[in-house]
Amino acid sequence: KSQGVECEGWLYLPAKQFDTECVPKGKSLPPVVVMAHGMGAQKDMGLSSYAEAFASGGMAAFVFDYRSFGGSEGGPRHWVSPARHLQDWHAAVHYVRTQLRDSVDSSRLCLWGTSFAGGHVLAVARDTPGITAIISQVPHLDARAATLMSIKKRGVPKALLSLVLGAADALGARLGLPPIYLPLVGPAGSLAFMQLNDFETKEYYSKHPPVYQGGWQNKARAALVWELFVGRYSPIQYVPDIACPIQFVAATEDVLCPVDQVLKAVGLAQQGSLLSRQCTHFELYRGKLFQGLVTAQVAFFRQHTGLAKAKAKAAAVAAPAGPENDAEGVNDQGSA
Repeated sequence: KSQGVECEGWLYLPAKQFDTECVPKGKSLPPVVVMAHGMGAQKDMGLSSYAEAFASGGMAAFVFDYRSFGGSEGGPRHWVSPARHLQDWHAAVHYVRTQLRDSVDSSRLCLWGTSFAGGHVLAVARDTPGITAIISQVPHLDARAATLMSIKKRGVPKALLSLVLGAADALGARLGLPPIYLPLVGPAGSLAFMQLNDFETKEYYSKHPPVYQGGWQNKARAALVWELFVGRYSPIQYVPDIACPIQFVAATEDVLCPVDQVLKAVGLAQQGSLLSRQCTHFELYRGKLFQGLVTAQVAFFRQHTGLAKAKAKAAAVAAPAGPENDAEGVNDQGSA
């Protein structure tokens, strides 16, 4: 539960046969990756492919929906809010650590987030002790940069209109009034939160299921505009305080979460690394780009949870003695 509301999560577990050869000595349970989607999205929109890859790599994956999305309860529906999302993230981590302790090794707990959640995982890690590693994929990082881009795409009159609607909806939320919605996705110059061209729109919907959990629609509460304007939600500010390794993923042609902000975050991180792909924001969820990307992500998590070392050691023990099977030459490739 998050704030008393039931949230739904899917738990993916590694096959026993793979698990036994790759668990580090003294560890009987798999490490776990806690995962959630981006702005206005839910777990049935392409996250199962990532979770299955992590499970194939010897890790458990716990994928959850925010309140008012997908299989989770709560209303009004389609309420996108950084403050609410962070509450849900903390609730999910707490649930994994307390309720799934017989199934996963929560002492090796990783965070994975994409787009809006790529920023959330940074905020959560800053306030949560014991995070092992983080993947922040095409993340939202800077509210000011996002606001300037929004004004550029919408034009000043529509940007002001969206702010007025956001303020009205934020006040209405406090008074219990019916929500005001804006489109999540739309063309440039519209009031949509994400303004995309035809190719980007096609890629956005390509990861969607034929039938949505929870009756998803292309909309979100306008209050998000006001929350971002007033709160200036900028997860990049938390990066210098995070001690664990962070793998940032950037799309060089991303018009929603610009690559220059990701590069800045890598430079601020205590242990930061970068995966960069020449593509737009939504091309990372399927096809050849996805396969190469998720293989690298599996390798990153395996390295920092000890699975890569455990497998290399097992291979070294199993290898017959001789110059052609030198134990120091065994390398884990982290393939999914």
